[in-house]
Amino acid sequence: MEKEKELCASCKKVTNHVVLAEHKTSGDAYNGDIQWWAVYQIIQCLGCESISFREASACSEDFDPRTGEMQEAITLYPERMAGREPIDDYDEFPVRTKRVYLEIIKALNNQTPILAAIGLRALIESICLEQKTKSRTLAKGIDELADMGLLSKRQAAFLHNHRFMGNAAAHEIISPKPQHLVAALDIAETLLKTIYILPDMADQLKGDQQK
Repeated sequence: MEKEKELCASCKKVTNHVVLAEHKTSGDAYNGDIQWWAVYQIIQCLGCESISFREASACSEDFDPRTGEMQEAITLYPERMAGREPIDDYDEFPVRTKRVYLEIIKALNNQTPILAAIGLRALIESICLEQKTKSRTLAKGIDELADMGLLSKRQAAFLHNHRFMGNAAAHEIISPKPQHLVAALDIAETLLKTIYILPDMADQLKGDQQK
């Protein structure tokens, strides 16, 4: 059976989904000058077995000349990003970082992925500033965070590989996929925990052991 990797509304992470049913349709407009297609699917998470609906569509008007492909729009029902809560102890973050982080959570819950993408870029930039990285670009700043041991090489590569971490969301008005946004936020939250939360927890544990 056909499978799709999507963000599960119940598991809150990207999982394999099996396609239970599918309907494809396509057409054109303006004497064939514009072509479009859409695929409607009922999908089931192979983890929790929850059922949801997936719509994938594209139009020749959304052609990206740089990639040579049409930009596919994916819509999932129920919505995947709503209901995200801030991680515990986020009050430990610096004021600037905490403000950006909370605005990202709000943007995700309000189903505004472009604003969330712009916020994610700003969040990583704020972390670079707080950690006093020397690079003038975000890409090199991410590399510095990895060199410091704050990001794994795989996490850094993920952030590099997604265009919304660059200027795409802000200047090209490109909406990233929900699973990519959530994965990037997961990485950012792990980074924030490593810098601002885990050291205090380690100190508390050390103090308790010395008593």
